[in-house]
Amino acid sequence: SYTGVSVGWLWGYAESPGKRNTINLNHIHHIGDGLLSDLGAVYTLGLSQGTTVSGNHIHDVTALTYGGWGLYNDEGSTGILMENNVVTRTKNGSYHQHYGRENVLRNNILAFAELGQIQLTRAEEHLSFSLTGNIVLWRSGPALNGDGFKTGRVEMDRNLYWRTDGAPPDFAGMAFSVWQTTGHDRGSLVADPMFRDPVKGDWALDPASPALRMGFRPIDLSESGLYGDPAWIAKGRAAPDFRIRYSARSAVE
Repeated sequence: SYTGVSVGWLWGYAESPGKRNTINLNHIHHIGDGLLSDLGAVYTLGLSQGTTVSGNHIHDVTALTYGGWGLYNDEGSTGILMENNVVTRTKNGSYHQHYGRENVLRNNILAFAELGQIQLTRAEEHLSFSLTGNIVLWRSGPALNGDGFKTGRVEMDRNLYWRTDGAPPDFAGMAFSVWQTTGHDRGSLVADPMFRDPVKGDWALDPASPALRMGFRPIDLSESGLYGDPAWIAKGRAAPDFRIRYSARSAVE
């Protein structure tokens, strides 16, 4: 599957009817499966004021070459609120904004992307997005990826960052202390959020978690995804079989 949810109408900043959409409480997983590129579990485009993306459980998004993202604000995405989502195990990042205006990410768990956690591609003069009150957890790659962070306008504060392998975190090529001197993340911390078992998908926070002291609100995923008949629920939670069977002859052709 190329995306789990696509919302919007026009690429760029032209007037669009694609506004005030609600993408809430979905369980979106196993997107791309290494067969396609430039994709996201939730993909947005264009002017989208009033659109919310909330309470979604997103995991296992992989691409063939590039672009396996969880939350993907593509060209011109504007005025979108993304909050209380758990995004984990993506290839290129939990969040990517190609270019857009005044999008808001707050109180999300963004975890275990393979090649980088948060990406901004195009720098623009207006505010691209704000990232506040999130937990970013990873084991490899940079925390912030993309030249857009060096010259673009973003607002980032009160985030909690933690790299589990002990390596110094990379913020767009800068150490955290240097990144803070640019005016970003001055109220943020590099510290263990103290999840119960994040590798197994248990996102409960220890009562002593620094995230709670910073005002993070625990995310309840119990209502995310299918509901009703148990067999229906189990089918939605299972990983799909994307295996392609083809002969040597068809591969050559």
